[in-house]
Amino acid sequence: MTALQITYLVILGVCILASGFFSGSETALIGIGRERVRQLAEKDPRGVHVEQLFVDQDVLLSTLLVANNVVNILAASVATVLFIDLLGEQWGPWAATGAVTAVILVVGELTPKTLASRFPERFSLIVAPTIWRLSKVLAPVAGVFSAITRVLLRILGLHDGGDDGAVTEADILTLAQLSEEGGEIEAAEREILHALFGLADHTVRDVMTPRVDIHTLAQPVSVEDVRAAVNATGHSRFPVIADDLDQLVGVLYVKDLFRASTDADITSMTRTPFFFPETTTVLAAMNELRRRRLGFGFVLDEHGGVEGIVTMKDLMSELVGELQDEYDPTAPTVVRIGRLQWLADGRLPVEELSQHTGITLPTGPYSTVGGLYLALAGAIPEEGDQVTVDGGARLVVLRMDRNRIDRVRVETPENQV
Repeated sequence: MTALQITYLVILGVCILASGFFSGSETALIGIGRERVRQLAEKDPRGVHVEQLFVDQDVLLSTLLVANNVVNILAASVATVLFIDLLGEQWGPWAATGAVTAVILVVGELTPKTLASRFPERFSLIVAPTIWRLSKVLAPVAGVFSAITRVLLRILGLHDGGDDGAVTEADILTLAQLSEEGGEIEAAEREILHALFGLADHTVRDVMTPRVDIHTLAQPVSVEDVRAAVNATGHSRFPVIADDLDQLVGVLYVKDLFRASTDADITSMTRTPFFFPETTTVLAAMNELRRRRLGFGFVLDEHGGVEGIVTMKDLMSELVGELQDEYDPTAPTVVRIGRLQWLADGRLPVEELSQHTGITLPTGPYSTVGGLYLALAGAIPEEGDQVTVDGGARLVVLRMDRNRIDRVRVETPENQV
């Protein structure tokens, strides 16, 4: 082999290695996530170059494609000359084409891209300084190709700025699912993450204790009244009212009684109540109660009437699940009592009834089974009354608690089982 042939072989090897360098750089620098780029820039000086390249990906791609194509074309040209010199004009071009294609495919594409996809951060830190300097050298050429690309995108109606690479809620939830499957996080952690996003979607109306279930103290209030209320409910705070909840005087904290004299006016101890519009999100309510250092607030409907009460515990339950203590009433339940029948609490959420029974129930301005019944019937029912839901399911009122539906039997038609 002559000195010239050895020179050609060296040039060919350098071109193939450069092709692998640029191919791997493209995979690593494009594939690394925005949040990791920021972290790399803060921890490693080379990460600054990674961030600079990531910010302007049009220039990055143009630089890499120009450089990669130049070395690939040069490799093909040198290989053709070398193989013609070795095998002659008849077989040289064919041998060069086959050899260069195979070597570039393995050494210049598959191997470096596989390594870069498995170790994108490490690969990016290694190549970023060189690619950044090269982008400055090739800036005029890369700029021309970037401009041509933008013109073509406008002609095709594909404008810039549609998706800037921002991480979406769906991306985070998918990542959490994959992390759980890979053993990186626990199932409970993923569920909390899902619930966290739901805090901004649900309103206080979805989690409040409804008006009919609020325990109040009517004026005039005596110590015996407070003692009886505490024994009956286990609560430490009570709304004090004049005639009803819409005439709210204040909120009595039981602990304030221990600080007062025995003959003190209990009504004067009440604190100013705090109100939420019913459209307030769970997340906003949680932040507001925490900022004001309050344990609960009253929920107002669109007409200014008290619709319910929401506590910090109610809000936290949306995040970590139901929180109950020994004083809490039993959670609303649904129990199967036959192949086609269920027994449901009137306070049970409609969605939960659908999940347990498989019945498709209509949505509307209500959240509980009792609310669904009232919306369908249009009147306060008596025990034994019933309504039929679209699809054939039947709701039968078994027990009333004053004007509130306490217990319902759900009967499912055969074709919905």
